[in-house]
Amino acid sequence: MSRIRAVVFDLYGTLVPEFPLAEWNAMFEGMAEALGAEASTFRREWDATIVERQTGGFADVRENLLAICARIGIEPSGEAVERALSVRSVLYRDLFRPKRGAVETLTWLRPRGYALALVSMCAPDTPDLWRASPLDGLVDVLVFSSEVGLRKPDPRIYLLACDRLGVDPADCLYVGDGNDRELSGAAAVGMSPVLIVDLAEEGEMLRMEAETWDGPTIFSVPEVRTLLRA
Repeated sequence: MSRIRAVVFDLYGTLVPEFPLAEWNAMFEGMAEALGAEASTFRREWDATIVERQTGGFADVRENLLAICARIGIEPSGEAVERALSVRSVLYRDLFRPKRGAVETLTWLRPRGYALALVSMCAPDTPDLWRASPLDGLVDVLVFSSEVGLRKPDPRIYLLACDRLGVDPADCLYVGDGNDRELSGAAAVGMSPVLIVDLAEEGEMLRMEAETWDGPTIFSVPEVRTLLRA
């Protein structure tokens, strides 16, 4: 840890909570109902468009919904599309908030000389959610997959963050909840990855690497400070 000059954070499940599984699933049911689609068919097509959604293939979530409707052969009214978008926006509005200690930790890191970056796998509505949150302005570099066209664990998304920060990957601590093979991806480019586990969220969502991870593990965002002090 003595050579760490920068900290790169994941977003969902790391700086903001992962969505509870029941509410996440209910969102799809509500969106499908609003559009007049069969729920399992809508969810299948939503999952099938994940790469497009997360890499700039759709300008916004509305465009994504319209593409799904075309694929499954329905033509919802503009009002129906607005209702479906509202179902999603209500969930995100209520649950997109900093985790305990996240703001304080970012505020602690910057005056101590650590460069900070965010690398997030996300839909095109996430950047606006971030910029409207208390986290905005607390990180030097923002790398949203929907804006840069790259997804984890592609080495280029980590290297882009390093390039924008002006640091070598070996000088970076990477903090994430283990989804999308993000930890091994960070390690592959030379970063020092650490798994963050929120016991209150255990079992809520699938995290690909959390079960098998045998590297450093923390249980809250403020523990990043403990690591760096060590």
